[in-house]
Amino acid sequence: MKKKTSYPLFEYSLFFLLLLLYSCAQIVPLSGGEKDVTPPQEVRSVPLNKSVNFDVTTITIEFNEFIQLMNLNSQLIISPIINPKPEVLAKGKKLILKLPNNLAPNTTYSINFGNAICDITENNSFPNYKFVFSTGNFLDSLSYSGNILNASNLAPEEKIYVLLYKQYHDSVPLKELPNYIALTNKEGQYELTNIAKGKYKLFALKDINSNYLYDLPNEKIGFKEDIIHLTSSQANNQIYLFEETHQKQYIKEVAHKQYGKVDIAFNQPPKDLKITPLNIPPEEISLLEEKNEKEDSLTLWLKLNNELPFLDLLLSDKHTLNDTIRIKRVQELKDSALIIQSNITSNFDLNQPILLTANRPVVEIDTQKVQLLEDSISVNFSFTIRDKSSRKFMLQYAFKENTSYQLLIPSFSATDIYGLHNDSISLSFTTKSAEDYGNILLTLTPNFEEQYIIQLFMDKKLVSENSYSTITKTTYKYLRPGIYHLKLIIDTNQNGKWDTGDYFKNQQPEKVILYKKEINIRANWDNEINWKINE
Repeated sequence: MKKKTSYPLFEYSLFFLLLLLYSCAQIVPLSGGEKDVTPPQEVRSVPLNKSVNFDVTTITIEFNEFIQLMNLNSQLIISPIINPKPEVLAKGKKLILKLPNNLAPNTTYSINFGNAICDITENNSFPNYKFVFSTGNFLDSLSYSGNILNASNLAPEEKIYVLLYKQYHDSVPLKELPNYIALTNKEGQYELTNIAKGKYKLFALKDINSNYLYDLPNEKIGFKEDIIHLTSSQANNQIYLFEETHQKQYIKEVAHKQYGKVDIAFNQPPKDLKITPLNIPPEEISLLEEKNEKEDSLTLWLKLNNELPFLDLLLSDKHTLNDTIRIKRVQELKDSALIIQSNITSNFDLNQPILLTANRPVVEIDTQKVQLLEDSISVNFSFTIRDKSSRKFMLQYAFKENTSYQLLIPSFSATDIYGLHNDSISLSFTTKSAEDYGNILLTLTPNFEEQYIIQLFMDKKLVSENSYSTITKTTYKYLRPGIYHLKLIIDTNQNGKWDTGDYFKNQQPEKVILYKKEINIRANWDNEINWKINE
């Protein structure tokens, strides 16, 4: 009888060998080493980039590493527009474009991927990769470039479409798709490329619904007034972007969150607003109106002689507005006193008044009870109402430097529309020294004859605004230390404010000029500035 043979050692050895081979076959990411910072590079394309007599429907572009497409919808710009839009796929190391078969003859197409083509390891992008081809026997090579600026503050505008049309009629941006397209970068720069010689109309558009049409009321537009005659490449072309003042007036929002206070927001400032109560006799309601600085929002202070749960009001503004609002009333007044706040701080600035603000309109205030003490001695001052609703007041006095003051407002000095009175107020403060401030001595040399406005800003906050016609020298005193900027508006229509443009009137927004240097104000220091306008 044969002895049974066993192979345990062989079987275990075979098991571990197979396990080793399996583990070696697994592909795992490499760890350690330097971080990959190199973007993908193009290896080849079929057909070749910049081909002429293009007659295929598929483009294949191969890169030196595996790729992916990121934010393609916002990055891809095809000029002229191809409709339907090409299908774009990333497969391994290849980028595949499938085109429709209706390309225009004798036309140069530019497909710009922006920063959408990235590697799959570190998302390194191939910046501004562009594939160009022509269905004719040559490539158009002209370009038109520049930057898009916000018309009111000259800030660069990002992600703005720049559109070039072969058509010239006024309704072009509303009804027609452009012949060439570009998109601005973070610096507001754009470049239209591979353009054919010819005459064009140029627009910039903040295209909210991404349809390349100027068809929404809150879309911003910019344009060149004249037709562009393009015979050679052009650069440094600025376009100023603005939002038009729309003819149609409407109410954006109505809110009644506090007893008697109704806030109404409009899409633009009303010019001749009339408010008519509909479900209550006019003699049973008192309405006080208060506008914000831009005058596009209104606060109504109500005083009613009945307990109606709803109030219906008709708002009309000549021929631009005729709308009814229903206000659900807040029935309970929770406050027990009139609250008065001020702009007083412990170290009070010179050359400014004391501003008082009540939380509700004041129907009566006894200014004889209000006292201003200078080193404990009562002094005379002027007291004026600053607004139509009688909520804001101004106390003016020629304050001395380094001096102690106290403002006293006894209780029951003021009464609001609901019969509530103020509590006693006592505020102590000391004025600063004149040496705590700096000054600007501005000399302006304009190259225009129109009236103008000069605005002074500190940390984007408006410090001073004045209109001038012939005066070219002005002084800004008592400026706190910090960084300031100057802005000039050419006030063409002499209405004392900046006005936007109007495309259908071929009217550009009023020109804005910035003083290009920062103004560093230091304490006890005069800054002499000679601003020569040569733009």
